[in-house]
Amino acid sequence: MKKIITIIALIALTATATAQVKFGVHAGAGIGLMSKDVHDDRYEGQNKTDKEPFSTSSYGGFFVEIPASEKLLLDLGAMYTNYSTIGKGKTMLHRIDVPLAIKYDISGLRPKVGGYVSYIPGVTSFENKYRSLTRKDIEKFDYGALFGLEYNFNEKLFIETNFYLGLANLLTKDPRHSSDYLRTRSILIGVGYRF
Repeated sequence: MKKIITIIALIALTATATAQVKFGVHAGAGIGLMSKDVHDDRYEGQNKTDKEPFSTSSYGGFFVEIPASEKLLLDLGAMYTNYSTIGKGKTMLHRIDVPLAIKYDISGLRPKVGGYVSYIPGVTSFENKYRSLTRKDIEKFDYGALFGLEYNFNEKLFIETNFYLGLANLLTKDPRHSSDYLRTRSILIGVGYRF
């Protein structure tokens, strides 16, 4: 009998909790601030350092918003993001990001902080007279911290801005240049909708 009561209580608790869970989609564009120091002989036998300021990026995906209290929310998502690395050889990273953040509601304004992990299933190399970074030059996983701010117009529609701070070195190890690195830094601005 205790097991039956426990199961019924768990079902009731789960049903109550899921009634408050919200699902949504969001998309936008951004600026990729690649933190990068890559010697050109990774490309074609030169010995120069390639540093570039920024490039464009875009994202789109879905999320689940779970209330922890009246003001505190847990935000878990999955989204596709692309980042261009620019320089003498241009490469685009295709990523599946899984962000997890804690948000605090202040009358519709929601600052958030959290982290993310990413899988990089593909790399598009744009060949020109310089060799671009290819799949073998880029690691498959990334991780980092995220900080953001969301403004809610109503219960469904919102705008957001997020800063992703990549902590992993995305370049595969090269014994010739152990100090080479490539890290993602991006500011994403977009719009979202909750169902």
